[in-house]
Amino acid sequence: MNRFFLLALLSWLTVSTSIFAQPKADYPADLTQLHKNILDELLSGNSVSDTLQALVDRMDERGAWANIPYQSKQRGSWEPALHISYLQTMAKAWQKPGSDFYNNPKLLAKIHLALNYWLDNDFQCPNWWYPEIGVPMQLAPVLILMEEQLSPEQMAKGIKILDRAKIGMTGQNKVWQSGNVLLKSLLLRDDATIRKAAQSIQEEMKVSLGEGIQPDGSFHQHGPQIQFGNYGLSFVNDMIKWIRLLRNTPFFFDESKMSILRDYLLEGQQWITWKNQMDISACGRQLFVNAQTGKARNLAGAFSQMEKLDPAYAVTYQKAGNYETLKGNRHFWRSDFQVQRTPDYYFSVKMCSERVIGAESCNSENIRGYYLGDGATYLYQTGKEYENIFPHWDWKKIPGTTTHQDDKELPVLTASGYRIASNFVGGVSDGKTGIAVMDYNRDGIAAKKAWFIFNNQIVCLGAGITSSTGIPVTTSVNQSFLKGAVLAKTKTEKSVPAESSETITPKWILHDQAGYYFPDGGNLKLETKTVTGSWNRVASMYKDEPIQSGIFKLWFEHGTNPSGGTYAYSIIPQATKAQMQKLETKPSFRIVKNENNIQAVISSNQQWGGIVFYQAGKSEIFGGIETDQPGVLMVRREKDGLSVSVSDPTQKLDQIQLTLKGNYQTAHPSVKVTHEQNNSMLWIRLPKGDEAGKTVAIKLIKKK
Repeated sequence: MNRFFLLALLSWLTVSTSIFAQPKADYPADLTQLHKNILDELLSGNSVSDTLQALVDRMDERGAWANIPYQSKQRGSWEPALHISYLQTMAKAWQKPGSDFYNNPKLLAKIHLALNYWLDNDFQCPNWWYPEIGVPMQLAPVLILMEEQLSPEQMAKGIKILDRAKIGMTGQNKVWQSGNVLLKSLLLRDDATIRKAAQSIQEEMKVSLGEGIQPDGSFHQHGPQIQFGNYGLSFVNDMIKWIRLLRNTPFFFDESKMSILRDYLLEGQQWITWKNQMDISACGRQLFVNAQTGKARNLAGAFSQMEKLDPAYAVTYQKAGNYETLKGNRHFWRSDFQVQRTPDYYFSVKMCSERVIGAESCNSENIRGYYLGDGATYLYQTGKEYENIFPHWDWKKIPGTTTHQDDKELPVLTASGYRIASNFVGGVSDGKTGIAVMDYNRDGIAAKKAWFIFNNQIVCLGAGITSSTGIPVTTSVNQSFLKGAVLAKTKTEKSVPAESSETITPKWILHDQAGYYFPDGGNLKLETKTVTGSWNRVASMYKDEPIQSGIFKLWFEHGTNPSGGTYAYSIIPQATKAQMQKLETKPSFRIVKNENNIQAVISSNQQWGGIVFYQAGKSEIFGGIETDQPGVLMVRREKDGLSVSVSDPTQKLDQIQLTLKGNYQTAHPSVKVTHEQNNSMLWIRLPKGDEAGKTVAIKLIKKK
């Protein structure tokens, strides 16, 4: 026997001679099933004997591990919590029938040694989340698994640590806190508090305007801030877990809650992953190594679990795991976020406003994400375009954003995040196509930015770009990994060499199956360079180790102190050289207006048109469309009339009046139509309350 192990075992037996004589952990009848459910959950899965043996061998005579910096004061990814994670692994192996370590006395001695080391030292992170949520969440399962083997002193110390969790807070934090209280109360046989904690968890399974699930299917935490892949994903996993644990107990979930979770998964979460990657804009501040793939994998696992929990929709959940299943356009009006999906590509726009927070930094995570909510656009086709790109990014040129360029370090955001001084931010969607709009106003830059998404292209317009700060301004077209050749057409076509940086006035550029078409040319900068970066630039928990990768970077130069500047480009997914050449002579769209008060685009076949009215005005498309209020309008020509989609980005209007050329009628309950000469006047009641900003879709039938 190892000398240190023998000494540790003798020391432990001296301190706690009564441990092995603990009575069986009996539970009253109303808690028996709950206890069984939790034990079954904890002991599910396969045992990893080889990994566990190495873990046990690395433990020292104190019950500690040399690789853990126990005195760490790091606020995020706090490494001392690994100790309790190791303890859980050991406890599961000791309790699991069939495990090579099942009821192994040597392992039991090690478990007590490691548990006592933690209980005696009670390590605490300066970030409140770990003492109140993270540590109790990991420690409670250890105490439940090892309950019959613990001394009264060990249990008392453990309960004291679990006592830091209190029922309270909002959203996912409330779910975590309540879950910790429930597990502690199980150990105490306190069925009244278990019932209260279970009810508290279920209370968060709701749709509201507060933190949690939003009416549009998005998820908010830390204020009105989109949190699909951070708190929103934890919410999914926890709710699935608690539905399973509380079934067949007196504390079971009301089954009506299942429909809320189902809708959130299928109408919200399903939209934001593509080819095993979660959209950067959905990940929150957690832009970690392999975060995009890990979060997508986590969500896929949740869909698999829902097949069993919600069997009537099993086929739907199976399809949700296939990125080609979901097609169309969705605007999340509560989160200033729009997504377009086809079987060939995924595109998103993330914005912010006076209402919606753009991004946050917390615990030294996302320390360069100052512009992540300023109209960030991402085009996914292979799914690898941005995978782990963050160390290499120029964070002042996030794709889609219009920003200042200087040599100063970006400010680090706080946990409160930021908003911009504008309420005209939002979008319109008919389920197939959409328009996103952002009347941008931040840090001395003003710009009217709009994205028209239709017919497998994204037309991106900017107008009124103004700044008087004395700092150069740019608009980033894209910044992705460099993959293969870059072909640029100016006066002639040419291949752009690697390690290149040049100013160009292109007609189009083709890279990695993405085409960029510039109907008005423009003063652009194109770089194809090897960039040296470090993950430490993204989150301080990583070591400052240099890594290199080739980056494709393309942006407009607006100069210093621009006044009324503009830009125009379209993004063509799955583009070919022949397709880009054709655009030169036969464009697929026409920019009708790109001005400070109106931006309008129409398809070349005259079947689709979109208008952003920044103020009351008139557009020439479809024979003339006039509005008495600012708004966003989309029109599609149908066989028997028009499909009109309209929204109010300010989310403040009660009504908008449209005047269209021609005589139309509609049965829409929110629309009143009158006619004068050959014009139709539509008085449209706009959604209010939790649907403010949502699209009103109207079918207009042409009168014969």
